[in-house]
Amino acid sequence: MMGTNVDDMQHQVAKLEHLLEENCLALAAAQEALTNAEAKIMEVTRVYQTTFDLAAIGIAHITLDGKWLRINPFLCEMLGYSKEELQAKTFQELTCPEDLAPDLQLVNDLLTGIRTSYSIEKRYIKKSGEQVWGHLSVSLVRDARGLPSYFISIIKNIDARIRAQDRGEQSRARLKAILDSLSEGVIVFSNEGQLLEANPAAMRLFEYKSQDDIRSTTEVLATTFEVSTLDGDAISVEDWPISRLLRGEPVSNVELIVHRLDTGRSWIACISGALVSTPQLSGPLAVLTVEDVTKQLMAETALRVSEQRLRLAFDHIPDMIVIYDPDQRIQYVNLAAAHSIGVSDRDLIGQHARNAPPNSILALWRPLLMEALESAALQADDFDFTSDTGLRNLRVACVPITEGGHGVREIMVICHDYSERRQAEEKIRQAALHDPLTGLPNRALLYEYARHTFAAANRNDQEVSVLFIDLDRFKPINDIHGHEVGDMVLREVAGRLRRSMRGEDIVFRLGGDEFLALVPHHHEAASGEKVAQHLIEAISRPYHIGQVEAALSCSIGVSVYPRDGDDVDMLIGHADAAMYVAKQMGRKAIQFYTSSLAERVYMQSIIEEGIKTALKQDEFSLYYQPVVDMQTQHVVSVEALLRWPGNGMGPDRFIHVAEATGLIGRLGEWVFGQACEQHSAWIRGGLPAIPIAVNVSPVQFRKKNFASHLQEAIHAHCIASKGVQIELTETAVMEDIDHAITVLNELRSMGIKILLDDFGTGYSSLSYLSRLPLDKIKVDKSFVHRIQHDKASRAIIEAIIALGHTLNLEIVAEGIESDSTLQYLRYHGCHQAQGYHVCRPITGNQFAAWYREYTSLPH
Repeated sequence: MMGTNVDDMQHQVAKLEHLLEENCLALAAAQEALTNAEAKIMEVTRVYQTTFDLAAIGIAHITLDGKWLRINPFLCEMLGYSKEELQAKTFQELTCPEDLAPDLQLVNDLLTGIRTSYSIEKRYIKKSGEQVWGHLSVSLVRDARGLPSYFISIIKNIDARIRAQDRGEQSRARLKAILDSLSEGVIVFSNEGQLLEANPAAMRLFEYKSQDDIRSTTEVLATTFEVSTLDGDAISVEDWPISRLLRGEPVSNVELIVHRLDTGRSWIACISGALVSTPQLSGPLAVLTVEDVTKQLMAETALRVSEQRLRLAFDHIPDMIVIYDPDQRIQYVNLAAAHSIGVSDRDLIGQHARNAPPNSILALWRPLLMEALESAALQADDFDFTSDTGLRNLRVACVPITEGGHGVREIMVICHDYSERRQAEEKIRQAALHDPLTGLPNRALLYEYARHTFAAANRNDQEVSVLFIDLDRFKPINDIHGHEVGDMVLREVAGRLRRSMRGEDIVFRLGGDEFLALVPHHHEAASGEKVAQHLIEAISRPYHIGQVEAALSCSIGVSVYPRDGDDVDMLIGHADAAMYVAKQMGRKAIQFYTSSLAERVYMQSIIEEGIKTALKQDEFSLYYQPVVDMQTQHVVSVEALLRWPGNGMGPDRFIHVAEATGLIGRLGEWVFGQACEQHSAWIRGGLPAIPIAVNVSPVQFRKKNFASHLQEAIHAHCIASKGVQIELTETAVMEDIDHAITVLNELRSMGIKILLDDFGTGYSSLSYLSRLPLDKIKVDKSFVHRIQHDKASRAIIEAIIALGHTLNLEIVAEGIESDSTLQYLRYHGCHQAQGYHVCRPITGNQFAAWYREYTSLPH
């Protein structure tokens, strides 16, 4: 039993030993297999790591929240970060903001199981801040439980491709912009004749509306268009420019008529083309450029016609035209040039400029011709050319005709003869500087002569007298005899002035009846005065103009350079002021300028301005002084007396200024209008029609239309003519007795009474008195005032009264201030009385009251 057990045990041990041996062998085999597996795993790991590290593409493992777990070197280099720097960032931080949203949406699709992977092109932000394009492929790795674990991202650097695409697109955009901006049409055909593209200009030329309309072959195009030569011969499709180009034939500047059948539009096309081949194209392309030259050809045709017309025009214009080539040989000569040169155009054409005879007109402009050739710029100048017909004034212009940048093609010489114009201009210049009526130098030439004369006087330490000459009583000649006679008198005056001057003196006409003379002294101080005296004597001789005999005198004011001033205008003004005073001295006088005279003239200018203002602002007024019958004491009339209440100046002073300055006309019209208005007002107020006597200035009386103006004013105020009387001085009527008689007769025919005022103080005119149509004469108050103590005054008064009775005239004595004077005059036969003894001058309203009171008293 025991032995059995031992055997069994031994058997069991042997069995265990065998099993152990098998297990050891199995373990060794397993160990070897494990070793081999580990070696394989290590090899795979090494290969994977090598692939990961050496891959020419970015590979990364990214956590679910975007952190970088593992990054291969390519990706680090692509983004410019180290591995550690990348692991500190998320992919969101490195994604361009514009690309982040679509990327995150795709990530979300992976996490939700919508997709297992995705690809996207996106921009990464490199460490440098630059952007780099990458093609991203992402897969989601899940764990054993199927839960998302991490992302595997494969990133390909496509930056170069993307940027190349961008450059290509920009290049294509630029090319398209260029083609779109071209005014010429550009059309592209395939090598099979298929129309592929056309730029906008071509679309407009061929009347296509969209690019879809142009996709057609030449056979289809033949149903839309007809093509013909400029002569109108039809061209088949086989001979169209595109067909010729595809056959390898050259096409350059081919001009054809293109007619679109459906619209009926025809135009002339200039077509050029070329075959274009590049490696990128499967076959060559035929490119045609098309330009609408309809207007250009029409313009060229018109130009040819125009050139023919221009040549025809050149041959019929008076200016000389000669055209030279760059070698200075004559190419064309118009008829005027051939005529002036005296050689036919056929003989002149081809002649060189240097071969022109020295005295020929062709030699005249050769220097200009050469300058124009050298400078390629217009050259012009004026020449005086002596010809058989005399001196000719020529304007020569050499006009270079150029062709782009190829220099001068021709020189056109235009020669204009302006001799007649120069003569006319000289006449005009002389006319501008001389008075057309008298031929004397005018004010414009005066300033030029004065400058020279004064300069010469300065050099020689001499003086120059400036004589301002004004004719006395010239205006009545114009008014009475007309301007034609007046002009003839002025011409005669100018002749006398010219003949009375010394050789170095010069006389000018300033205008109207005013003249001025410059008289150098030449060391003779009295030169100006002597010449002035000669002028007065010359002017004062009688004038015989046809049947008219006229008498004139002149007043002369003198200023002296440089004593009275060194400015022309100042000296003229001073001489004018002196002349004004000479007229006031009684005319036919000479007055030298002095400072006191200037003050006097200045005061008169102030009065003149005051009169103008008073007329505008109605500052004048009329006062009325009654005239009574010495026998009946009845009021027979009143005299209107002008007053200037606001100024306080007496009428003797301001009326004189008004006459001298020409304001008396306006002032007289105002007085007469006011008198008529007052006469009408008295009648409306119940007074009888008492005549108003109005004083008339000699200046007013001389006017031709004085009587008609007077009648118009009477009618305008609706009063009777007998309601107005006219008072004239002896001066007014005696200046031109015939004119005075005519006007006075016209006035009396209207019913207006005429009074001769201040009788006995003016001209010795008793011999003329019987001829004048008068109604009354007024004894001047200067005689009346001396009646009590001056026998001579009494004798004159008695003589005037006797003369008045003889001529059946009414006699009025003015200035009566006492009853004894009144009684004396009544006793000697004076008819009417006026003066303070009767009534002072009073206003119109005061006179109405005075009259009512006066007529209520017993007389």
